[in-house]
This record gives sequence, structure tokens and C-alpha cells, in this order.
Amino acid sequence: MTKNIHFQLFLDKFREREYIRLPFDVEKDTESITIQYRYPSSPLREEGPFTVAGEPCTIDLAVMMPDGTMAGASGSDRSCIRLSPLGSSAGFASCELPAGTWHIIAGAYHIPSGGVTVEYELELTLKERRLFKGDTHVHTTASDGVLEPVEAAILARRMGLDFLILTDHNNSAQNERLPFFQDITLIPGTEWTHYKGHAGFLGVKQAFRAPYFTASLQETADLFREAGENGAFRVINHPFCPLVPWEWDFTLPFDGLEVWNGVMSERNEKAAFWWHRQLCAGRRLPVTGGSDYHRPGLLGSLAMPCQCLYAASRSQTDLMKALRRGNGYLSYLPTGPQADLLTLSPEGHPASFGEDAAPGASVEIFFSGLCQGDEIRLLTDTAAESLSAPAGAAELKLTRRYPDAHFLRLELYRSYAPGLPPMKALLTNPVYFR
Repeated sequence: MTKNIHFQLFLDKFREREYIRLPFDVEKDTESITIQYRYPSSPLREEGPFTVAGEPCTIDLAVMMPDGTMAGASGSDRSCIRLSPLGSSAGFASCELPAGTWHIIAGAYHIPSGGVTVEYELELTLKERRLFKGDTHVHTTASDGVLEPVEAAILARRMGLDFLILTDHNNSAQNERLPFFQDITLIPGTEWTHYKGHAGFLGVKQAFRAPYFTASLQETADLFREAGENGAFRVINHPFCPLVPWEWDFTLPFDGLEVWNGVMSERNEKAAFWWHRQLCAGRRLPVTGGSDYHRPGLLGSLAMPCQCLYAASRSQTDLMKALRRGNGYLSYLPTGPQADLLTLSPEGHPASFGEDAAPGASVEIFFSGLCQGDEIRLLTDTAAESLSAPAGAAELKLTRRYPDAHFLRLELYRSYAPGLPPMKALLTNPVYFR
């Protein structure tokens, strides 16, 4: 959704060398602002049969945010600039766009004697819920991966991914120099790596300063608390991996659980089973999935599984907010099956994965990218329903009500080749009924 604003500014000669503030309002959840302006740089006039250039005219452009911070300035060399957390024009900050009254600063450097009219056109694009695909668990040459962060990003772009979270073992220095791309979001992270288990600290450049080699449960709890205080989303990784199982206490302060690490296997099914029991016990716990990518291999690929997030934009802030809330699902590949869910919150607002819903409210369930034989499972704390996709099935739309359940989550199982048993191909975060 876009909002367009058009206005004119007439400047008399006496206003030369002034800085004129031109206010405009920015709504909450604005994704980008584009500003174009034009004026005659040298007004033409008639002299007999000739048209001659008049006095020079120069109007500079700058932009100020609601708190008085300068978003940037471009002088008079450019007639169009863009502001966005996903990448702004050179000389302008790439940051979240706060709601409030912004100002264009018109610098009246040279004004012709007859004055000049300057026209401004603004286009404000609002954020809207949409699906983004990525990988939350990726290693680079900053630890034991084979790809530089730039190479990982280029590979991800070719695969059609929207984001990567780079999680090198116990290292954070590389997060200070992550490359920037306008078409894919690179998010800093660290995989805390210990002989007794691994955890992802996601969304911050440096989650902890203390030594990573903790020697007791108390030291480990202190490190986890430090990571949380620094803003990290703390995820226990591959807790039932036979090579590096989680040997610490699950009472440590953590925010999410990686239930799908690499290809689907018994260790991931065990993690999903443990998580389901936590949900049945009344716990709210978002889940993540990541490839744990180190290098190309037969069973190793970026976004295997693929973390699919419903977020307001592709900015780091919005993606991490969606990850924390559990606003999405996991699919075995970026091209794998997709799912969505729509219901109403107790307050009557739209609600979906990771959010609160009113008990008994109508729940619209959607699947796409189906194949014949896919087994769709609808799971609550009180019941389970299973449906099989017939020949030619591509999509599924269902309406259900759950007046007595505490949560609903979805799974899809698929046989990847003739003769192979069905394996999990999709898993969603729950919607919670309260």
C-alpha cells in the first residue's frame, strides 16, 4: 500500500540563503519513503527572437526525522532519494522509519530575481504482512564454513532466499563487517558452541563478552542471561543430536528451540516430540529450523530446512520480531509446501501462527504446493486430525473451530521417492487459544 503526497514551494529572491522546513507526516509501519523534487535550474526568458538562460537556481535537499536527527542530505546533485531500512540512497541513513512529523529541508542556495517554484512528490510505502524465506543457522569462514559471508549471500540470492542469519562458532568479530545487500538481509548471530551443547544467539552483533567455555550450570546461566540482556534471541540448537546433544538443564533461560536441523531425521523428530509436550503443558515456545550449513554436500544445502516467516518487511527488526513470536513455519526446502492460517484474536483482530486466538473462533487453514499422498496433520493438545492429498491435489483450504484446545499447529508428511516412508516436510508454529 502506498500513499502519495504532492506540494509546491514558491521562493522569492529575498529568501535566498535560508533553510526552509517542509513538514510531512509518516505513519507507523512505513517501509520506505521516496522523495522527488524539481525546479528550473536556470529559468529561460525571451530576448527578441532568442531564448536565453536566466539566472542560475540551486535548491538543496536534506531530510530530518521527527526527533531532529538528520536522515541525510544530498545537496542539489540528485532529484530523487529513497529512505528505507532495506537500503537508502547514498548519504542517507538505512534505518527503521519512525512515525511522526518529518521535514524536508529546502536549502535556498541561489534564487533568481523573479523567484522559483519547487515541486515535491513523495511516495510512502506501508509495511504489510508477507512471506519471507531464509536460513537461521549458517556458518562461514569466520569459523569452520567454506564460504565467505559475501559468497553465502550470493548463493542464497540465487536460491531465491530473503535472509540469512550467520552463526559462526563462538565468534562475533565478523558481525562488525557483514556485507550489505539491498535484495537480501544478512542478520548477525553466534552459535555458542560447548562440549555439552550448542545454542544460537541470534539478531545481535555481540551476544556475550564472557568466556564461552563455561565450567558450571551457574556460569552457563549467567552467559545466557547476558545474551538475553544484550537483545539476543536465544535458541537451543539440535538438542537431541547424538553427536552434540544438549546436556545442560532445560531450565536455562532460553527463548526458542531448533526442532529441525539439516535433513529430517530421528533427532529432529525427538526435538519436535519434546516441544509438543511442552506446548501441552502450557508453555509458549517458538521453534526454528536451520541448515547448519558448512559446505556443499549430498545432504547439505542452504535452507534445508527453510525458515518461512510472515513479517511486515524484510528488515532485520521485522524478521527478528517474527522469529521471536513464531510467526511462520518450517518447510524442507524453499520450494517445499507452504502453509498459512487466519483467525481472530480475543480482541477481534486478525491472528495467525505464534499469536493469540479466541477459543472457538473460525480458523481458516491453507496449504499449497501439495503432492499426491501428502499427509496433512492438524494437531492440538486434545486431538489430532489427518487428511491425505488425492491425485492432482495442489492446494487445501479448511475451516475448523477449536473451542476446547489450547493451541493448534500443523504438519505435513511426504514420501520423497517411491518406496520411501513418509517424512516430515512442513511444521508450523502454533496459534494459541486463550
